[in-house]
This record gives sequence, structure tokens and C-alpha cells, in this order.
Amino acid sequence: MVRVALEGHEYRYEIFQILNLFYEKDEIVFNNDDYNAQSILDDEFAVFKIGNITKKETYDKSDIKSIKNSLKRVTLQALSEYFNKIIPWGILVGIRPTKIVHELKKQGKDLDYIKKHLISYYLLSEDKANLTIEVAENEEKFLSKPNNSISLYVGIPFCPTRCVYCSFASNSIHGNERLADEYVNALLKEFDCILGFINKNKLNIDTIYFGGGTPSSLSKEQIQRILYRLSNYVNINSVREFTFEAGRPDSIDKEKLKILKEFNVTRISINPQTMNEETLIKIGRRHTVKEVIEKFLMARELGFDNINMDVIIGLPDEDINSIKKTMQEITKLSPESITIHTMAIKRASILNEIDYKNKTDNAIEMYNYASQCCRDMGMIPYYMYRQKNMVSPLENVGYSKVGKECIYNIQMIAENISILSLGADAITKIIYEDENRIERYANVKDVREYVNRIDEMIDKKINVLTDFIQK
Repeated sequence: MVRVALEGHEYRYEIFQILNLFYEKDEIVFNNDDYNAQSILDDEFAVFKIGNITKKETYDKSDIKSIKNSLKRVTLQALSEYFNKIIPWGILVGIRPTKIVHELKKQGKDLDYIKKHLISYYLLSEDKANLTIEVAENEEKFLSKPNNSISLYVGIPFCPTRCVYCSFASNSIHGNERLADEYVNALLKEFDCILGFINKNKLNIDTIYFGGGTPSSLSKEQIQRILYRLSNYVNINSVREFTFEAGRPDSIDKEKLKILKEFNVTRISINPQTMNEETLIKIGRRHTVKEVIEKFLMARELGFDNINMDVIIGLPDEDINSIKKTMQEITKLSPESITIHTMAIKRASILNEIDYKNKTDNAIEMYNYASQCCRDMGMIPYYMYRQKNMVSPLENVGYSKVGKECIYNIQMIAENISILSLGADAITKIIYEDENRIERYANVKDVREYVNRIDEMIDKKINVLTDFIQK
């Protein structure tokens, strides 16, 4: 238990972020009367004290961001010494590290300077600084976008079952078939109004991404209706990339895959998360390893030549042997890309509801093994992001063979292009480049609310897009 007194500032959230790298969230208390640690901001120094350890540094009083980072640095340095524990990502918590690299390059800084800055200012380890720069270099060629263009995200908030680690607002498709029909009708109305508006104003769609949820949990008739309506507004053959995150093998069949092929989907995901049967049962995924293999080979037979597979590090009770088995099976299939996720305990997940605290001790070893397997398959890391509450101080990284990178994933993390998002819980991001400003506009999460309030959300989005186009 740590009881922290704040003196001279109220940056509780920033201090909590660093404390949470060393303590469970229920072990952190802020108390200015009864404390065993102090975070201090005086006229000259940012200071953190715990036990007999004191770390301090001067700070730039004119810049709030700089003040916060100074407080975070001294907190991390003191706690790292106190626990004799290295945090590879330093003070970067829940952030997009490569954006820092791109911003510094815009300022004319070379890679040597950038690496030193990542290590000294953000306290990254040399390995993580190198990874950040490598990913930034690999994604850079995809950051330029066609003129007058945006990308499109479509959310399908249904799944065969709910996985224990998932926090998305998804609904079981079983028993909700009528609701799914109502949802599709509302989504098509949003297509008609919003995509019609986009066409009228001559905005081009650069990339398309269907996510969720599990989009393929819809029936083949529903999928065909959605893609047919989309094709009325978007020249699908002209987009740079069209991803359909099929996801769960138990939701995929040959007819659905044929429909995706008919509408020129260029990239799909078939996500095992693990190739261990016992874990699949524990996490609530009602499919087998055999099904993963069968559906992957089925997609290959139908001509899909860009297939991604997701794996998760830190699933309940998994160890290094578990990830070895998973990666050995996936290597045999030879997908074009593999996304390595480090499990994060989300607030809305079942694992959080049951207060799951199994911080996997060997997550770093497992992650390193999976990453090396990807490199051995000829893949490069092309996009990366960090989340809060991960099982270890790691990251999520997308690996792909050269030329098979997911452009939408890069755009989502780099925030270099506006993303129009349709469907329940879909968040539209509007990029005002000249103002260095990003605005987010969210549709409601609940599916029934989405259906009932679709007109309201359409009107709001039209207003947002009108403002964007006029600027």
C-alpha cells in the first residue's frame, strides 16, 4: 500500500499512472495527512520521496505538459530504485509512441537525437527506443494520404459469445437475431445519409475497416445487404485497402467468405488469440484450434492473400510453453500479418468484474518469443500502441510481411487522416491539420439506443462533417 501526499500541485491522475506501474490500483491512496510517499512541486523542483529515496529535477514553469512530465519522471525514478524494477517504456503510459518520433522528425531532428530524447526525456529503455523508431520508419511511407480523402470505419457490435477480457459494447448474436436486423436497418440508414453526404461533397474514401464485435457474426444475408449498400456509395475497387475483421472462426463459413470476395475485401482477420484448447474455454471462445486451421485454409482456397491473425500475451494461466505452441501452429499457416496484443484489464471486462489480478510473471519472455517468431517469418513491426493496465509494461505490435501492412491501423494510431465511423459505439475522429486539433464524436454504445436515436446521430454527424468541409 502506498499513501501519497501531493504538495504544491493537483496532478493526481499523472502520478497515479506511474504508481500503477508498481502497485495495484486498490493499493494506491492519496492522503495528505497520513502518507508514506510525497509528490512535491515547489518553486524550483519537482520531487518524489519514498522511504529514504528522494528524486528531484528542475522544471519548465511555462509549460504544463513539461511540469507533468517532470513529476512523472521523478516518480518513476524513485519507485524504480525503491523496487529495483526497470520499466522499459518509462513514463509513456497509454500513448502512441511513434507520434513522438514523427513530430520530432518534422522539427528536423535526426534519428540519433530522437533516440537520445526518448531515453533521456521519456526514460525509455534502449530496446524500446529502437523499436519505436523502427516502427515509425516502417509506417512513414503510409502517412501521406490522397487529397480530399477520409477513411471509413464500420462497427458491428455483435459476437458469438463475449470473451472474458473484452470491454467492447458487443452483444451475443444468439437470441438477438431480431435486434441484429433492426441494427442493420439503422446502419443502412446511416449509410444512406452520411455516405450520401460524403459523395455529394466529393470526399473520397481512402481505406475501409469493418470491426466490432465480430462482423462475421451477422448472417450472410445481412453482410450482403451491408456491403451492397456500401458499394452504392463507395467505389470499392478504388480504395487502397478494405479490411473485414472476420475474427472468430466459429462465425466464418464459405458463403460469407465468398460474399467478402465478391465485394473486393482485400484483407481479413482470423483471430485465434491462442492455439491452446484449455485457454479458449477459459476465455469464453467457443471454437477449437481445429476450426481456426480449417477456416484459415478455407479463406486461402477462396483466394484471400492478406490474412491477419491476432494473439494475446497474458491470457489466464498461459506460460511460455503456451505461446510456443500458439506460434508454432500459426507459423505453419503462414499468415501475412500477426498482431501481438498484451492483455490489458479493461474496466468493462469480466476479468475486471471478478478483480482478476494475475499479472503474468513471464509475459516479457512470452512476448519476446512471439515477436522473434514474427521476425523469423520475414515480418516487420509496422504499427504499435500502448494501453493502460497491461499485464506487463509491454505494448501491442502489428507485424506484417512487407507490402501487407494494414494502412487503416497505421492511420488510426498516427491520427494523420480523419476517420468517419458508422455504427453503435463508433467514434468519428476529425483531424483539423491547420489547427493541430483532433475532435472526437461518438455514436451511442447501446445497440437499442443506437436504433432508437439514429436520426439524432445522423443530424449530429452531418453538422460535424459540414464544419469539417467548410474549413
